[in-house]
Amino acid sequence: MANVGIKFEDYVAELLSRLGLKVISRRVKVTVNGVEVGEVDIVAEDSSGNKYAIEVKSGKVDVSAIRQAYVNAKVLNAKPLIVARGFSNDSSRALADELGVSVINLEEAVVLTIDELRTVIENVLYEAVGDLINTVFTLAIKSCDGKVRDIMNAVMSCNDWSCVCERLGVNADNCGSLISDVRKELGLGNLSLNKLKTAIRLYNLVSLLINSCNRGNA
Repeated sequence: MANVGIKFEDYVAELLSRLGLKVISRRVKVTVNGVEVGEVDIVAEDSSGNKYAIEVKSGKVDVSAIRQAYVNAKVLNAKPLIVARGFSNDSSRALADELGVSVINLEEAVVLTIDELRTVIENVLYEAVGDLINTVFTLAIKSCDGKVRDIMNAVMSCNDWSCVCERLGVNADNCGSLISDVRKELGLGNLSLNKLKTAIRLYNLVSLLINSCNRGNA
């Protein structure tokens, strides 16, 4: 995981250079009276000589990250800057505005080359396929449970969660709890209904093929 983090920082460093910032140093220790209190991922400067203490986040930036970036930059006598995939909520955005912490949204700022775009697409596809396989495996383990089979049948006959709840005899007030229970039961996290439906289709197809082979070998 550490190597992945370093590679991501390398990528961000390249992005910053495209945006006109010169990277001065990496992984800079932040100390107060000789005591280490933090670390800044990248220190860079612009064409006017302004220094930036830059935090790199692979996900969205939250309130805690905003505070840390602000403090680290103050200690280093630099401007606080975060490179992330946007804000996690309105609170983090409001605090960034109040403290003067700039945030570069990767999803808006990144301009990829063809090779980089291919790599990003491949990584997304591999991750999606991996999630799908994990879901199919979970369904295979739990498919003998009558409750799980009822859920699978309801999902396959519906286009939204409210329909699934109705099929399972759950009223609208308890539908949210049912969705949470389904995801917890199957270990699916925030998997969408469409992705779950795709996983069930794949599971049914694999089961059909296995049964067909078993009958052929009998």
